[in-house]
Amino acid sequence: MKKEQIRLLIKAHKALLSSEERKNSAIKVWEAVERTGAFIMAERVLLYNSLPDELDTHSFIEKWQNKKRLYLPRVNGVTLDILPCDGREMPSGAFCISEPVGTDVERIENIDLVIVPAVAYDRTGSRVGRGKGYYDRLLASTR
Repeated sequence: MKKEQIRLLIKAHKALLSSEERKNSAIKVWEAVERTGAFIMAERVLLYNSLPDELDTHSFIEKWQNKKRLYLPRVNGVTLDILPCDGREMPSGAFCISEPVGTDVERIENIDLVIVPAVAYDRTGSRVGRGKGYYDRLLASTR
């Protein structure tokens, strides 16, 4: 199946979920993340500011922003800058996603755990995103 077909199929499946199902699913996913060794050991965690049709990150960020060093991406041309999530108001940036401001850009090599959005993953961890390649380019330089 081609990526665009996967995107359309997943979009149709997500449209069938109620807001309660979405909320409960997000809670279960984030509870599972919190139990992983990778998250427990991580000091610096890169997340994403979720869009309405993505797994919600807002409550998770709020819960952990004073316990771990959280970072969010900011679109910079065809790449992503990584900036601290410090609880300040974030203006709407590229693609109407709230993005952090400032010049305190962190290098990806200093991030302990990267949690990225995806339209779908397969059992081997291969990811289908929205198609612009931002996270693919970022992940290419991670360990």
